[in-house]
Amino acid sequence: MTKITMAGPGAGKTQDLTNQINARLKEGIYPFSILAITFSRRAARVITERTGNAVEGRTFHGFANWLIRLGCGIRNEDIPAIIVDKEQERMVERAIMEAGDPYIEREEVQQALDEMRVFNRPKNEIRPDLLKAAERYLKILDSENKVDFTRILERGALELTDPRVREKVLSIYKYVYVDEAHDMNPYLEYPLIQLFLDILTLYCSPSQQIYAFRGANWDKMVKLLPDDTTLTSLTENFRSTPEIVKASRYLAGPDAADMKPTRDSLGIPVKIYKMLQNNRDLDLQTLATIIKTWEKKELKLREIAVLSRSGSTAKIKRGLTHFGIKLSSGSFFSGEAVVGALNYLWLALHPADPQALESAMGYPGPSLGMLTRSMLECERVSWDELAWLISDSQFAATEKEKALNMFRRHARNHHVLHKYSNVGNVSLVVEQLLAPLHDTLLKEGWFPSASEVEQLVEMAGEFDTLPTFTEYLRREVENVKYTEDGVSVMTIHKSKGTEFRGVIIPGWIDGLIPADTDDPQTEKNLAYVGMTRAMDRLALTVPGTPPSPYLRGMRETSVIHV
Repeated sequence: MTKITMAGPGAGKTQDLTNQINARLKEGIYPFSILAITFSRRAARVITERTGNAVEGRTFHGFANWLIRLGCGIRNEDIPAIIVDKEQERMVERAIMEAGDPYIEREEVQQALDEMRVFNRPKNEIRPDLLKAAERYLKILDSENKVDFTRILERGALELTDPRVREKVLSIYKYVYVDEAHDMNPYLEYPLIQLFLDILTLYCSPSQQIYAFRGANWDKMVKLLPDDTTLTSLTENFRSTPEIVKASRYLAGPDAADMKPTRDSLGIPVKIYKMLQNNRDLDLQTLATIIKTWEKKELKLREIAVLSRSGSTAKIKRGLTHFGIKLSSGSFFSGEAVVGALNYLWLALHPADPQALESAMGYPGPSLGMLTRSMLECERVSWDELAWLISDSQFAATEKEKALNMFRRHARNHHVLHKYSNVGNVSLVVEQLLAPLHDTLLKEGWFPSASEVEQLVEMAGEFDTLPTFTEYLRREVENVKYTEDGVSVMTIHKSKGTEFRGVIIPGWIDGLIPADTDDPQTEKNLAYVGMTRAMDRLALTVPGTPPSPYLRGMRETSVIHV
């Protein structure tokens, strides 16, 4: 029987989900018979950590990709290659040319593809020339055994129509949990869980549905669920003070309007900072002043976040830096994939450097076990000697595999550097050296990280030699002007699933919050999500006129004129 647990922000959806999983584990349920799905790697990691690493949290794309590999294995077929970003754009442009209408804009075809696949728009409602190019693109994908970001979900659902795949999947999973179910697309994600309706538990909060532009539609989702679906609610808010709960309640939908704060009041109202005229510099100065005031109130900078409605986070970061505010990690060069790629490149150039070996061990792909590390670092075993040692009886089976994979990486690096030694295209060399890392990230469903690697490959084209590029990359990584103890700056969309003791949301003017769109409910949900990230303190800035209409119904607030 399908079960739904409704829970507003701060009610502990993920905690309740992992409590349910841990209860099953205590009953003796086999960990691998439990499937837990969510939307981001970060949220998936939380599930994994809270179940003591017994149950691995999966993203929808990661689960779909596993289904694809399973189906291909059963049928003895080649696993499709995953394409992202630049390659996808090139393939759309190729489809336009093959469709015989080179004057069509690529963006128009991509929009048509989204309309067809993400929103299930009927083909007869799409302009014929765009439809022809879009269908040609899909045929190219299938003919070349490739999948894009959306095709992974489509292909994963298609695998479940194979009786052998269905039988295998049902033999594995006995309990299925989905977090943030309100963000599910009824045409892409729902087909992946439809098989599990008898063993399915959904955790959702429709008031926090903010991905309508990706096809999220809870109203349509509910209509697809069985009539005997059971519903329970979590109505206590454990995160925010009563003042924050009451101020944000005006924006909440029916599922969260009756949330009851469990925390005691700190006597701090939600503060609204109003400016008489539009003034970006004054707004940034106000943000900095609020942060410095909170810091004096014993809030640590890492406990504070500035959440932006628009994509203006770069301007906010520059402004806060100007006023002496330290920012948390967020630079491109501080990303896990970029640092991992640097280690790969450094190891290729310095294969005997013990520090390079140490740096390259913890990231996706081949790594070294403790025994091999000891031989290479302490006993100074060479790579050639390692090739012989791999076959020695002192190596455990897992150690052999790790050592062998690491040696293969070294051999590949040596081959690439020799093959392209006289080629002036540094971008090509970097692409070849990072190919194993890129492929691993795609295989594991870490698509944003794979995209970062692609950006590095493109960036390398601006340099004359591989050592020059690698040294530049090393300096950028080491000199990132961010700190783990700094203020977080992100969009409200990115903030979902987070919480901070202090939250500042700038831009509460009509046209920005809410933005002028055809989806007013999502705008209200977005403002609600931003406000409910706050635990102790919440500040909203109004940098001009007219003020946001959302401010009119708020209670427990204090207005400050700047």
